Amino acid sequence: MMMKKPSIPFLILALLSGLFFAFNDDDYALENYLRYDDFTYNDSIKTVLFHNTKSELSYPIINLNSGEKLLLSFDDLGRGYKNYYYSLTHCNANWTPSNLNKNEYLASFYEDEIFNYKYSSDTDVPFTHYEVVFPNENMQMTLSGNYLLTVYELNKKDRPILSRRLMVVESNVAISMNIKRATDVNESYFRQEVDFKIDHDGYDIRDPFKLNVVLMQNYRWDNAITGLKPKFINDKVLNYDYDNSENVFDAINEFRNFDIKSTQYQTMRVKSLAYNQYKGLDEVFLLNDEARSFKKYYSEQDLDGNFIIKRNGASDNGTQADYVMVHFTLPYSPPIQNGNLYLFGKFTDWKFKEEMKLDYDTVNQQYVKEVLLKQGYYNYLYCFVKDGSKNVGDIAMVEGSHYETENEYSILVYHRGVNDYYDRLVGFATARNRE
Repeated sequence: MMMKKPSIPFLILALLSGLFFAFNDDDYALENYLRYDDFTYNDSIKTVLFHNTKSELSYPIINLNSGEKLLLSFDDLGRGYKNYYYSLTHCNANWTPSNLNKNEYLASFYEDEIFNYKYSSDTDVPFTHYEVVFPNENMQMTLSGNYLLTVYELNKKDRPILSRRLMVVESNVAISMNIKRATDVNESYFRQEVDFKIDHDGYDIRDPFKLNVVLMQNYRWDNAITGLKPKFINDKVLNYDYDNSENVFDAINEFRNFDIKSTQYQTMRVKSLAYNQYKGLDEVFLLNDEARSFKKYYSEQDLDGNFIIKRNGASDNGTQADYVMVHFTLPYSPPIQNGNLYLFGKFTDWKFKEEMKLDYDTVNQQYVKEVLLKQGYYNYLYCFVKDGSKNVGDIAMVEGSHYETENEYSILVYHRGVNDYYDRLVGFATARNRE
């Protein structure tokens, strides 16, 4: 394999704020314990993509014994090549480790090396790009359900660099959805309701009230609804049609977007471009955003918060799309009290990350943030998080919420039968409120 020498000295890149992070043993033990969640533990790891190979915008879900495959890719902005491995852990419906032994859900090796790697090509910021596709001859899942994927260096399994959730589904039940504005008149202008039915004809469910059903908006785990029970049972059809707010989501707003596929000319929502010689990379200044909480709804096509990596003219986006410093600006006065604003979307793993927290510029009365991102097309929103609340945010405060907003909803159905000793994923479906 031909390896390209880094385009600029590593020490210059180290000047970038937040680009690299050195762990000591104590810090790692305290802050980087394994989470059964989508999480990146090392700040040099960027742009983690994980999806079904059928589409880069799909979810990390495959059908059992179907021949479908998942693709994991990520960049390491640290120096040179590292010997990375990955492994899988079967989980219960609530994302705790199941009691299964590995030989009960893996019909192959228990870990596998990531052999496919390349150095970046024609980029200002050097990195190593890693990819792995599975199931493969070394890694095969034999049971349905939740799995946690972890990636780590050789002989450092207790120090993962990233973890990602994935699911293997058996299509034993049929799911139909009816997505509409909320029934409650007090919520009907800003919330959406998801009524649905589960048809298990041909599949035995002794106690429907013991099903674990997960209802998701735009494949976000942070606001997923769980614990739903059927409202009515008609033979083999379970009806989840509620009158209150059990199955209701804030409709939010269409996602903001920007295009950084090129650094040669101004693209969508780009105000200006500049090459920073000191940092050794391109900087992209986006047009000023504005608060939308009191603005009329405006329909616009989006990716439901997702993003696509692409560099115009590149033959390999994985290795040729460069990293650029993107500047966000949101004029807002006075500053919001008792909390912070965060950039929020799939590129933040749907989490409120410290590196995505905006700073307030008191002189210019605006929120600002610069973030290192790989070239592509991005969706995002601004989300307010109250002090002391780490997992719950308020999107409507800045973005507004409108029942007309197009969102994608997903339903996961887990079942543990009388003779089962793990949670099987027996159904999965997605639908949009406007198709």
